[in-house]
Amino acid sequence: MAALNSQATMETGIEDIAGLVRDLSLAEDEPQDHGQGRLGSKCSHPPSLQEAIQVLIRSTNNVISQAQAVKSLAGDAKTSGNLSITEICSLREGTKRLANIASNLETNIDALNEAMECSVIIRLRSLGSQSTAFVFGRPSIQELFSHFDQQIKDIVRRVLNDTSDRDLLWRVAEECYKQATSPSGILHADDYFIPREEACLEWPYDPDFESEEYYEHENRLGVDEQYAAAFRARTERRFETRRKDRQSWIDFWINVLNNSPSGPTLFYPPASFSARFFNSNAVPQYLFRTFDDASSGRNDESVIASKASITESQESGRTDILTLEKHKATKLLHLHLTKPCFGGRCSDDLMSWTSSLLFAIQYAVWRLRVGERRESEIKICAVDTKKFPLGQFMRDTSLLKAYHATAKELDADDPARKFFDFRLGNEDYYNGEYLSQGAVNHSNRSCVVSLEHLMQAGLFQLYPEFRDASGRNLWAKRVRELRQNWSAEQGTTDHEIQLALAVGRNCFNQFESIDIAAILLTFKNRKFSRLTSTDSLNHFSRQWPEWADKPVEVRRYWSATKAVNSYNNLLRARFSHLLSHPHKTLREIFD
Repeated sequence: MAALNSQATMETGIEDIAGLVRDLSLAEDEPQDHGQGRLGSKCSHPPSLQEAIQVLIRSTNNVISQAQAVKSLAGDAKTSGNLSITEICSLREGTKRLANIASNLETNIDALNEAMECSVIIRLRSLGSQSTAFVFGRPSIQELFSHFDQQIKDIVRRVLNDTSDRDLLWRVAEECYKQATSPSGILHADDYFIPREEACLEWPYDPDFESEEYYEHENRLGVDEQYAAAFRARTERRFETRRKDRQSWIDFWINVLNNSPSGPTLFYPPASFSARFFNSNAVPQYLFRTFDDASSGRNDESVIASKASITESQESGRTDILTLEKHKATKLLHLHLTKPCFGGRCSDDLMSWTSSLLFAIQYAVWRLRVGERRESEIKICAVDTKKFPLGQFMRDTSLLKAYHATAKELDADDPARKFFDFRLGNEDYYNGEYLSQGAVNHSNRSCVVSLEHLMQAGLFQLYPEFRDASGRNLWAKRVRELRQNWSAEQGTTDHEIQLALAVGRNCFNQFESIDIAAILLTFKNRKFSRLTSTDSLNHFSRQWPEWADKPVEVRRYWSATKAVNSYNNLLRARFSHLLSHPHKTLREIFD
């Protein structure tokens, strides 16, 4: 009897959910012009839908419990073979009904998943439209959404499978932005535009036609200057329209990210900025931030967030500095880069990182002494920037150059002007600073390690200089001193390689240990082995990326990684079945 009641409850529950899902789907299919009001009206559906699902889950659990007993009885009947024909026919009808229930349940699960995905997409469209500077009704955006409908749903489905409620929207938006900006991304606008542009080459200008009109057109270009000028103008306008159409797709996802609760605030230069100041590839794979409980903003195992993002309103804490009036942005940049090392202003929306682990470690040693902290309280957060969207981090010198002209408009004795001139004109104390703004959600993309853990793993055995009591009173000057002391070329022992790999494995286990070991070993100017030829190193030095031009230890690390990659490629070419051990690889690279 209990089984029959549970079965009846389940059937009723499935029908209720089917009706609710149909209502939800109808609401989602309504025109989007109703905007936020329509989204708000749908909020009445989820509670009743949740309740119906919970009832169905309870009844399903009861049926599953009864099914265990049925399975046991079925086993007995199979062995004894004592079922009558009447019982067999009755059971057959029961199994058909159960199969029908299971099919209906699966159908409704699919419908629920579809409804959830569509609801998320509606929210994304809404977030992307929350700006007076952006109009969702632009035809290309509507068409792009339709074109990439399945790909966006696939992204939503993947994120739904492993993301908490709080992070859902910004994680979906971040992945969509990555796929829209990557040349090989599944949401790249070229996938939509190129086939249409190729299909719409204007006859008679398409050479494939080889018509008389085409040759006449080509001849006129050579002899009629006015005709040629008019044609060039039309071509330039067409090119600019195509560029804007593609750019609007990226602009849309930036807007979604900026409006997503708890999401990132990316550096996204407006069209008024010169492109030469901003190179999206000018970010190394690894960045580091040293902090303790006296550092500004929020600093923990999952989030690094600015003071402004946690103390001010969402609008003021989610504003890209590049969108601000230039004099205001110049002032905010100056205030951040000259702020004290303990605490910070509530209006400061920037956070500092460094490409130099050497600099981060010495900063930790300095804070240990000056801040009177314990080794366990000083921590270093290392992030893999490849796992973040473009614009999450920006080099400080890129911003300084972008606003230098504005700073030069200030009085000659203005501190901001003097600071900009000094930082851009003096490289002695450049330490690979990078900035983030708002919140950086780094969970699963980072390692956070204490100074105590680094010491226990062997860091101070590898570099006893960090133990020097006199060196603990200095920070930037001590880093400069260490760079000078370690500038002479020297060899590398097996023990040093072992220590560097041990620190990598024990303290940065989310990353490749050989990467961290190479970063540590290149604090010193180490001699490369004969396998790494001088010609190869000279070739590397001529092509290093912008982020590797300074500090010197970062440049050496880049050269080491190129040497490692070259060695591994050579090994794979000769012995495709072999994988080199990290210690052996480093031993082959460093003499």
